[in-house]
Amino acid sequence: MYFAKTGQFSRKATTVIGILVLTFFGRAGAQEIPGIDLQKKIINAVRTVSAPKIDGVSDDEAWQDAAIATDFVMYNPYNGIASKYKTEVRVLYDDNALYIGAMMFDTAPDSIFTELGARDANGLNADNFYVEIAPFNDGLYGEQFKVYASNVQADIKLNSGEDEHHREDTWDAVWDSETGVTSNGWFAEIRIPYSALRFPKSETQMWGINFFREVRRTRETSSWSFVTKEYGSSVSHMGGMKGITNVTPPLRLSLIPYVSGYIENYSNQSGIATSYNGGLDVKLGLSESFTLDATLIPDFGQVESDERILNLTPYEVKYNEKRPFFMEGTELFNKGDIFYSRRIGGTPRLYDDVYDYLEANEAITRHPSEVQLINATKISGRTKGGLGIGFFNAVTSPVYADVINSFTDETRKIMIEPLTNYNMVVLDQSLKNNSFVSFSNTNVIRATEKDENFYTANVTNLQTLLKTDNKLYSVSAGATLSQKYFAGADTDLGHALNFNAGKTGGAFRADYNFSMMSDRYDPNDMGYLRRNNELGHSLDFSYNTYEPFGNIMSTRNSVELNYEQLFNPREFTTAGIEAGSMIILMNYWSLSLDAAVMPWGENDYFEPRRRDMSIFYHRPAAMLLGFRGDTDKSKKFYIEAQLEYFNSWSDYDQKGIGWSLQPEYKVSRRFSFGYSLEYSKNLNDIGYVDEIILYDDIVFGKRDVTTVTNTLSGAFIFTAKSYLTLRGRYYLSRAEYDGNYYILQNDGSLNDTNYPGEANVNSNFMNIDMVYTWRFAPGSELSLVWKNAIASSGSMIITNPFDNLRDLLGMPQSNSISLKILYYLDYQNFKKIF
Repeated sequence: MYFAKTGQFSRKATTVIGILVLTFFGRAGAQEIPGIDLQKKIINAVRTVSAPKIDGVSDDEAWQDAAIATDFVMYNPYNGIASKYKTEVRVLYDDNALYIGAMMFDTAPDSIFTELGARDANGLNADNFYVEIAPFNDGLYGEQFKVYASNVQADIKLNSGEDEHHREDTWDAVWDSETGVTSNGWFAEIRIPYSALRFPKSETQMWGINFFREVRRTRETSSWSFVTKEYGSSVSHMGGMKGITNVTPPLRLSLIPYVSGYIENYSNQSGIATSYNGGLDVKLGLSESFTLDATLIPDFGQVESDERILNLTPYEVKYNEKRPFFMEGTELFNKGDIFYSRRIGGTPRLYDDVYDYLEANEAITRHPSEVQLINATKISGRTKGGLGIGFFNAVTSPVYADVINSFTDETRKIMIEPLTNYNMVVLDQSLKNNSFVSFSNTNVIRATEKDENFYTANVTNLQTLLKTDNKLYSVSAGATLSQKYFAGADTDLGHALNFNAGKTGGAFRADYNFSMMSDRYDPNDMGYLRRNNELGHSLDFSYNTYEPFGNIMSTRNSVELNYEQLFNPREFTTAGIEAGSMIILMNYWSLSLDAAVMPWGENDYFEPRRRDMSIFYHRPAAMLLGFRGDTDKSKKFYIEAQLEYFNSWSDYDQKGIGWSLQPEYKVSRRFSFGYSLEYSKNLNDIGYVDEIILYDDIVFGKRDVTTVTNTLSGAFIFTAKSYLTLRGRYYLSRAEYDGNYYILQNDGSLNDTNYPGEANVNSNFMNIDMVYTWRFAPGSELSLVWKNAIASSGSMIITNPFDNLRDLLGMPQSNSISLKILYYLDYQNFKKIF
């Protein structure tokens, strides 16, 4: 949408909608039932000599000896009352694994939702049961193992610092499950081998644990140990599990070799290219709680295509990480927000600057756009005392552009990326009340001769969070130092500070936030920072309701006041007020409304692209209104809609509108598809065009920017372990200038000028990814992938979308088909055989 892409407002992603007056209605509804235990519970795990067969049938005698966890407490919709559905959970263990048997009683078993989906499906329309385990019981970290009634598995790493509704983690543990629907409900059996967990070496264990159940048709979610909505995350509300004794953490050693093959065709080249690859992933338990993960000669050619856009801003586009190795088990490395894994194996550092190194009559014959990753290793774990230790290291190969002299036919190479080593160290000490203190450091070493482009970079961060006993109040602070070491030049130092304090739990919340980044602060060699040189203050107030009243389940309402300056020079940039409100109805529809006002406009020192901050562009006062609504995702048809409107009180009549529709339809329990249409148009938008160095002038232009994005997705699920997915995206965006160009003045205003250059941009991107996945054995996978990619960009504006598409399809395109097979080899299985 317009506002997210231009960055004119820094809005909270969680701000959502409703009508503020609803907050002041009297609340009526369910009350807590006397006798319901809302305290943390304890269950005894029972050792078994005969492990239950994981077949989804509850007839194993071993289950009869286990203690029962029952009396579940509702989380949604009525937080803190007894669940309407009876659930019984039993826990067994032996020397090899933890076993969980859960009986979900249901008076209407024929109404149990059993939609199939891909592994790690988010929000699958099926009843589900999940267990959350924290072997170190620190209230901060753990693992979640979820199984749907259709036996689709999902697992994630838990982190009390993350929004539980917006987690994205491809951590795939190897564990077993089976489910079965009975006349009384449905039953789930789970086996979690100790090799999938990290726990301290101790004669007697005391783990944090909790069990959850969702009845999809009514959307009731309940837990064994009560989880309040008023503060903290679920990992901080776990009950306890004792009884595990004399269990020695096993040698955790697994090898995952892979082979892959590619067939590629480029429409502007003759013939078909083929390639074959092979490599190995290794997981080794260095101790009972520390694991080494390594990938040798990795192959990421099958990862989902990036969502490319037309970028008219002065800021780098941040793409999401999609390579499994860099997404799995990296929660420790996210401390301090100085690690952006896409830096590793990304675009060569001098990819765009190589033309400046050409001599007379030289032309580039080969220009690689990607750096090859040689290997990567990460070690992570946590001691008995709660000290988390993480170490990451990766090495990438040098990259050269090939150049030929058209007169002499002489060739040479220009280095655009040297051999580079990336490493990171993290120390994270957990404290009481779900608090922590952490230290993290990143280091990038480029192996090359003296060259100002290839320096050594080092970033150090110290971060802490302290909460009160009742977890309603907190204080957090952080400090970061960035350093760049140049050959024969002074070290470049930068720093950043942040501080937050306030009431961060309960119905009413208020906090103050301070952030500062110096003009030399730069963590971007191994991290991602949109821009530095900022100093900001904000006050946030919110009021939330958690108990249903009338047709309303819950509400969230917030107001934020912010004031921002440059760090150097200490000049005003902007100030604003943001407000938002959201309501969730009892039928699980949600509505949200947000608004933002910049009454004094914005002095933008970044749009002129001057590093010395010597000039700014003044944006007039403006306002933003946004609306979002969606229906119940448990229904066959679901739709989400958004609408945004922007208006600026300027002499140029600047306005913007954006909307999106995202319907999804579940044809059957095996087949579903979705479509997304996003549209935005910014009228009379004004932005940077060029710099006339001869006259020291910066040219701006007035333009209409139109963007349309079509995305089609679908999935056909053969079984819980075999499925076909499709995702196609067509993006078109154009910036059409109306001939009005201006010279930026020192006071931020604009004066008319004649600009002879061509500023129009018309961009089209299309990507299709079709993937067949077969998980033919635990931890083992076969994937067959077809990819198609087309791109076009030019200065001729094409307003008709069908003409745009026709023009795009006439451009060179790439097609590839790849087959990859990886096989999971576990030392414990070989040990049993031999």
